[in-house]
Formats: sequence, C-alpha cells, structure tokens
Amino acid sequence: MLSTSPIALLFSLAGSVTSAAPTQSEPPTELAETQLRAGNHRLVNVAIGLGSNPMDAMIGEDFLLTDGDGTWHDRAGFLAQMRRRAPQHGSSDEDMRVRLFGPVALLHGVFGAAVDGVVSKVRYTDVHVWAGSAWRLVSAHNTPLRSGVPAPLQSGTAPSHKPWQGQDPTGDDFAVLRALNENYVKAFRESDVAWYDAHLAPDYVVISSDGSFHDRAAALANFAKPTFATHMKSFPVDRVTVRRFGDVALIHAENAYELKDGRKGVSRYTDIWHKRDGRWLCIAAHITAYKAPA
Repeated sequence: MLSTSPIALLFSLAGSVTSAAPTQSEPPTELAETQLRAGNHRLVNVAIGLGSNPMDAMIGEDFLLTDGDGTWHDRAGFLAQMRRRAPQHGSSDEDMRVRLFGPVALLHGVFGAAVDGVVSKVRYTDVHVWAGSAWRLVSAHNTPLRSGVPAPLQSGTAPSHKPWQGQDPTGDDFAVLRALNENYVKAFRESDVAWYDAHLAPDYVVISSDGSFHDRAAALANFAKPTFATHMKSFPVDRVTVRRFGDVALIHAENAYELKDGRKGVSRYTDIWHKRDGRWLCIAAHITAYKAPA
C-alpha cells in the first residue's frame, strides 16, 4: 500500500512543491549528450541487475519514480528496489533521445530484458539536472510497451481548428503551473484541441499508457477526439505535486476515472513544462496505468 511509503505522504500534500537550481554552468551540448548517454547506459545496466556500480551518487536527493505498474517511489525506495532486483539477461537500450534545456535534460528511450526467454520492453522518460559537477537523475517514469505497439516515434496530422481565444493564468509560477495542469485536464474532457495547440511546445511528445510514443501532431489529433464524452463518466485530477528546476517544471499527478459502464481505473502521469519567453509550454507528457479499469 502506498500509505506505508514516504512517497505517499509527499504526494498527498495538496500544496507540496519543491524547487532546485544548479550552481554552476552545465557542459556544452556535445559533451553533455555524451555524459548523459554514458550515465544512462550505466543506469539501465544497474536497473536490470547487470551493473555492479552503485547508483546512489547518480540519483538526486529529491528523486521520484513512477514505475511501470504506476507505483510511486522516492529515492530510498527506488535504491532499495534496485538492490533486491535479480539479474535479467538479454538486456537492450534503444531509441534513446537526449533533449537539453540548459541545465535540465530529458531522456526518452526503451529498455528491455529477457526473463525465461520472454523479452519485455519498457519506455521511459528520465529527467536529469546538472548539479555543478555531474548530472543527477531527479525523475524517472516507466511504461511497459504493450505487445504489438511500435517503439519508434509515431507521427500524425494535426486537425484544423479555430484559434484558442482564452487567457493564460497569471501570478506565481507554481500557481500558474497548477492552473495549467487543471486546464490541461479540462481541455481533455472538452476535446479542446485549440487549447492544446496553444500550450504544447513545437517539440512536445507524449508517451501513452500502452507505451506508444507520439509527436505533437499525433497528440493533437488524439486530443480532438471526444474520448471523454463517448467513453467516460468522470476524469478528475488529484494528488498533484509540482517541482521546478530552473525554467523546467515537473508535474506529477493521477486521474482516478470512471467509465460510462461503471468500471473504474487510475492513471498516473508526469507532465514536463518549459518556460519560454515568459510562457509555460508543455514539452512532454508520460502516462502509466496504475489500476486498470475494473
């Protein structure tokens, strides 16, 4: 039960926020990418039980994990889990992309391991922050790649629509981010593709609960569908935590929804926002099913 974990308390506090800022300049782009790819390779090997070096120094003190089953883990819980994990053979790490936003880096990729001859793959989004002399992992989000779902990025065609006519929230950045998070969910309920078009960055990507990876245009096409109206009775947002690292903010939350047929489920997400020219734009979203509809 989550209530037995320290992370449960952290996520249950409605006003919970944390922030951190690097103290020294991050490396130039080419060197940063090299460092991040090397560090990611070490993390994946240790995570699947093939690496012997401890990960403690690579994990930030305020680290948060959304695991492949949707459970939340803090730093201590994650490291304990890794030490208990048995080695898995036939590991792989593929389709890894590095995105740099100054002292903050996003890594998207797929890792897999063979257990008893069966290969399972997981798509991940990791967030690293430059800590003055090294990169520290502050967030990780995993989603199993469902059988038959392609791993590569899926492109789409954005639907035509009228321009968004609303106004953005103003005030303290944390208050603005919470309001934007509420509006993101509200736009889903209303199939408001214009809102998404105005608030998703040109380089936005989303990982859906089946592990599929979509670009901005494909996401807009999906947001235009009346999914809530046709399939859902309720879709609230709860247990919201906002963390800020310079001009990048992470929002962790859950949707405990109900379908029209009465079945209930829970999904958990990490949305990542970047402040550009004074406006917050969403640059990535990652979703994992915590409880399947039942």
